Amino acid sequence: MPRKKKTIIKGVDAEYTSDFSQPLPTNKPKTQEQPPEVKPPLTAKPAPKPAVKPETAQPKPEPAKATPQPRPKPVAKPQAVAQGDKREIALSAAVKLDQHDKLMALEAKGTPAKVAITMAGRRAVEQFVPEDKFVEKQDVPRMPMRQGYKSTKRIDAALLDALRDAHDPHRLSSDGAMMRGQFEPLFWSCLDAVIEELNSKD
Repeated sequence: MPRKKKTIIKGVDAEYTSDFSQPLPTNKPKTQEQPPEVKPPLTAKPAPKPAVKPETAQPKPEPAKATPQPRPKPVAKPQAVAQGDKREIALSAAVKLDQHDKLMALEAKGTPAKVAITMAGRRAVEQFVPEDKFVEKQDVPRMPMRQGYKSTKRIDAALLDALRDAHDPHRLSSDGAMMRGQFEPLFWSCLDAVIEELNSKD
């Protein structure tokens, strides 16, 4: 039997290789290679617009304030008051011990001592004319002041201030105390006269 002739392979099979380091070809159909994703070209971002600040209401200018005028300094009152100005002061006088005995005799006859003292005091206030000289209170035996006489009278203020400047510069005594040395002797004189008049009526 004659031998078969070996098939002579002509040409080169592109898929055949004698390099076994390469992967073997497969019969799977080749997939189309997807084209690489084309990214859109980068475009420059627009520059941000500058923020516009809202218009703020402009404060209205305040009206100009008037410049305060300095207060006038208080004027110190002069020590002496103008001539003719008067000041009301308290006048007081006590009853002497010897007069007290006479008043008790009047009460025994029915005339209260208070009546004679009040009559004498009113006369003394009406007749009293203060002088511009200081008279000390006399040191004589007298009754407590609660049994004496008290009243008021308007006296020239300049005269009072002049007496106090000369005899009471620290103003420790009252205006009435400055006049008591002048007023009390007049009261005693009037009280003696009233007691005598009331006794003569009996």
